[in-house]
Amino acid sequence: MKLLWFTFAVFTMLFISSCAHLNSGQYIQVRKGESLKSLSNEFKIPAWRIQAANEGKKFKAGEWVFIPMDKGIWGRTRYRQVASSDYIGNGDFLWPVPARKKISSGYGHRWGRKHEGIDIPAPVGSHILSVADGIVVYSGNDLGGYGNLTVISHGGGIFSVYAHAKVLFTKKGDRVHQGQVIAQVGMTGRTSGPHLHFELRHNSRPLDPSKMLTQK
Repeated sequence: MKLLWFTFAVFTMLFISSCAHLNSGQYIQVRKGESLKSLSNEFKIPAWRIQAANEGKKFKAGEWVFIPMDKGIWGRTRYRQVASSDYIGNGDFLWPVPARKKISSGYGHRWGRKHEGIDIPAPVGSHILSVADGIVVYSGNDLGGYGNLTVISHGGGIFSVYAHAKVLFTKKGDRVHQGQVIAQVGMTGRTSGPHLHFELRHNSRPLDPSKMLTQK
């Protein structure tokens, strides 16, 4: 679509329209020699749209930036191996909520029952990222207290679980990439405040995510 820059009104309309898609996309780490222009060419996204999603960023090597993308565009993107100690834990799983590294409720027994994941408090609307490449095996809200829920299979019997989301950006069968925004933090289901309830499972057996994710 040709941008009609000659009127402020049309520019504003296009900008607002583009912002509707900013919650769908992927975090990447800028490589040596890359720039805003080269990222625009690679991902087929207008440079001004990438800039708008990364206020204050210089697009220098090593910097993490957000690439806003429309749903269904993943076939023309290049998978990037994540390599930042800020995001990778000792299990090569990305921290799922970049906005916060705090755990409000850990894995283990609480209030007389086992808590099979961790709770990460964050403002409503914060990005939730897929911790690794995989296939969405569940996306919906009919599993009781979990609220809006996404479950991703990463192969080898490993599953990641993301609960209480405000909005879900994937559907069952979607292939997702490590760092892809799959949902927004919310407070749907049985919850007392906005947070991500996150689980890792090997088949049906819960694992302690705090041992597999970076926390700084």
